[in-house]
Amino acid sequence: MLKKILSISLIVLLFILALFFLIPRNNEYKVISIKSPDMPVLDSGEIFSLKDYTSFDPDFTQRNKELASELSISEEEAFILGNLGKYWAENLIRGRNVFIKNNDLIYYKYSYKTKFLYSGFCLYNSKPYNQEAFEKRLNDIRKGNYQILDLDTDFYYRPDNPEVRKLKNFIILKKSHIPKDIQNLRFHPIIKINTPKLKLDSGSVKIYFSDLTTKLKPDRNCSSDICKEILLNIQQAQKSIDIAIYGYSTVPEIEKALEAALKRGVKIRLVYDVDSKGKNIYENTFSLTKLLSDNTNDLISPEPNAIMHNKFYIFDNKILITGSANLSHTDMSGFNTNNIIVINSPYAANIYNQEFEQMYGGRFHTGKNPVTGSEVNISGTNLQVYFSPRDMALKNAVIPMIEKAQKYIYIPTFLITDNKTSEALIRAKSRGVDIKIIVDALNASAKYSKHQLLRNAGILVKTENYAGKMHSKSMIIDDKYTLIGSMNFSYSGENKNDENLIVIENPKITKFYKSFFLYQWNKIDNKWLKYNARSEGKDSIGSCTDGIDNNYDGLTDMEDSACKTISN
Repeated sequence: MLKKILSISLIVLLFILALFFLIPRNNEYKVISIKSPDMPVLDSGEIFSLKDYTSFDPDFTQRNKELASELSISEEEAFILGNLGKYWAENLIRGRNVFIKNNDLIYYKYSYKTKFLYSGFCLYNSKPYNQEAFEKRLNDIRKGNYQILDLDTDFYYRPDNPEVRKLKNFIILKKSHIPKDIQNLRFHPIIKINTPKLKLDSGSVKIYFSDLTTKLKPDRNCSSDICKEILLNIQQAQKSIDIAIYGYSTVPEIEKALEAALKRGVKIRLVYDVDSKGKNIYENTFSLTKLLSDNTNDLISPEPNAIMHNKFYIFDNKILITGSANLSHTDMSGFNTNNIIVINSPYAANIYNQEFEQMYGGRFHTGKNPVTGSEVNISGTNLQVYFSPRDMALKNAVIPMIEKAQKYIYIPTFLITDNKTSEALIRAKSRGVDIKIIVDALNASAKYSKHQLLRNAGILVKTENYAGKMHSKSMIIDDKYTLIGSMNFSYSGENKNDENLIVIENPKITKFYKSFFLYQWNKIDNKWLKYNARSEGKDSIGSCTDGIDNNYDGLTDMEDSACKTISN
């Protein structure tokens, strides 16, 4: 009798669970953007309005004008409150899954409405819902002396400058976050230099860049030229897409394109990285694996400290995309500086297909065989491909290129920690080669960084001082050679990880990359030739308002002591 009761109970429980998982949960959404704190935009296209509550707009609207008048504050203060409120809401719920319940958005177990009511940005019947919190925000604005940076021109404006009302791409910054040499100026360009193009189309070979100096806040939009190119190729694929990526954080347009490709019968395979505990560094990687069920990872590798660090795509076995950009919202939105190369060549695609098939078949890191036929000429562009760790790319490609350099070596890079690469650069400097290096600010503080050793040898090394990361792994040599890929100039990149590097011999491409490098070099103050910019705090422009934990200490923006202690 007891067994019968237990069996019936189990059947009922299974039935309830089946209903829970099979019945569509129609009130589940994702927040894709924020118009203002009281108007989040959902992936259904609906603007969710918090009834009876409002906030300032992040623009000079009539609503702001009326609210400002009722509260006896200036329109400029209302404008800044609107933008800071938008940043606050974006940091809190943008990109999150939410449920609608009782005119509220619920994420995890938290109530968005409750947080909004006490944020200092919430108004009720045109009055602050929480007077104390509102006055604290207003006082911060008045003490902080906020300025507006136009990201398209690099001009700073005071909020009362009429030109501000015309701006389309800007960010609000405290005066104390602005470089000291321009803090007392009303209207000032950081540097007069023509902004370079971010893409070069050489027929069968194309190059794309993203620029951390003009994108001071990441988003979930596929807004960079890099992301648009990847998106276009997903949309145009007819038969197959093979993807090898380090990890994934949500970019809705990419997911929708992949879903559509699956529906039209495209075969999509995915290889990605996991650590020894089966985890990935990026928050949404496993949501992507649910969408792309034909996948595998390097957990089966006997080398737990090695990573699958590639970022490449093969479309219909004829188009290859590779480079430094992860499939993350920080890279796809252009927040970090990255590059990709797009090669329309079945031969080049086949080179990468050999590497992909080994990983897809369960062979990673030192368990792989060398790839054959890894040299190709595409419409006059010579390409030589190296895969780590079997090809020893630093020993066989990077260092020999440094040794042959005669005029200059320019290096935009995430990091340099490899001893032999550093020694080769010092030798090149001693024979008169012009060397300039930009390294990521956070990695300059790493224990094994060689940037100070290089400085001591007379090499010019700048740490970037922007919110985003210098994420490229590149060299530009003598107006002839360009090296790009996923491989950092490190021992692990050479000897442990799954990586790829392409040596490109094409003067047009190299000169194009050179102009972009010098553009970024000139935008970074010469102060950072001597000092190391902190990745979060007053050193790095935008780092205290970007919603990112830039130094990985678990604290974001004003939670971080480096931002809290900025004097007004």
